[in-house]
Amino acid sequence: MTADRAETRLDEDARWARAERILDAATDLLLRWGYKRVTVDEVAKRASVGKGTVYLHWKTRDALLYAAVLREWLEMFGALIDGIRRDPEELRLHRLIRASFLASMERPLIRATLTQDQELLGRLTEYGAGGALQAEQTAARREYYAMLREHGLLRTDLDPDTQAYALSATSTGFYLATPLVIAEQRPDLSAQADALAWTVRNAFEPVPPAGAAAVRALAPTIIRLFERQRAFAERELRVQHQP
Repeated sequence: MTADRAETRLDEDARWARAERILDAATDLLLRWGYKRVTVDEVAKRASVGKGTVYLHWKTRDALLYAAVLREWLEMFGALIDGIRRDPEELRLHRLIRASFLASMERPLIRATLTQDQELLGRLTEYGAGGALQAEQTAARREYYAMLREHGLLRTDLDPDTQAYALSATSTGFYLATPLVIAEQRPDLSAQADALAWTVRNAFEPVPPAGAAAVRALAPTIIRLFERQRAFAERELRVQHQP
């Protein structure tokens, strides 16, 4: 690597480190105050940079705040991919939905996206490329279900569209139920995830379940599917972030 290239790489690394600091500040304020109250001025102060510096990275306030949401999606996709690589059994529907539930609930901006929390996210729930990301996730989810059906890992006594709707309604219900149940009667997060996994397994997976050979055969394809989603989210993040 030449000296000029090394300097350029150093500049890029420093620039991205600054961008990460700004995103950290934006995330913190978004969670504290909600979409309507967060301003670029406040983000700049929290990140210890000038307001103009924020605009060097993002053209608009919405682009900045949406980037904070995208960053959590990137983290989540990475966690799911790592889980399947460690243990291919994690691709079974009930186990993947359990892992997704835990990963989402531990990432408040994703949780707000899935529950359409307008107070926290405002119009970020429908902002810009958010529609494209949602469309990509929907398409990938349908592909995942189709592969499970083909390999004997998902029941086939419902048509694919109805089954996808039923799965979505089941999962969404667990996300929405949490704040509606009083704390004294609410299971801890792990128990909620276990209950979701139990429900999905008994309602949607065949009996007897497909064996380990089917899982091992499918694992590389499922990993590539999630890598595609992660790459899509990363591209969207770069679109929001100015070069």
